[in-house]
Amino acid sequence: MVSKNISVKLEIYEKLEKLKKKGESFSDVIERLLNEGSKGSTSRLMKYFGVWSDFPEEFAQKVEEFRKSMNKNIDERGKEGLNDLSR
Repeated sequence: MVSKNISVKLEIYEKLEKLKKKGESFSDVIERLLNEGSKGSTSRLMKYFGVWSDFPEEFAQKVEEFRKSMNKNIDERGKEGLNDLSR
């Protein structure tokens, strides 16, 4: 395997060291982080799954009510736009 040495600030080295998982090399850490930041990478989203699981039920109900009111508003505006076009 071909390798290259790079210089990083001490602070960056320490951050990478904290992110290292057991058995990972620094190259593995950097590759994992680069892949997580890639467009279309699901791992960027996966870390957020379940973050709202401990919110109270009434919060979820308020979010649902808001979503429904927004959809209704969008539907009404869409119909108004279609009516304007047919005139």
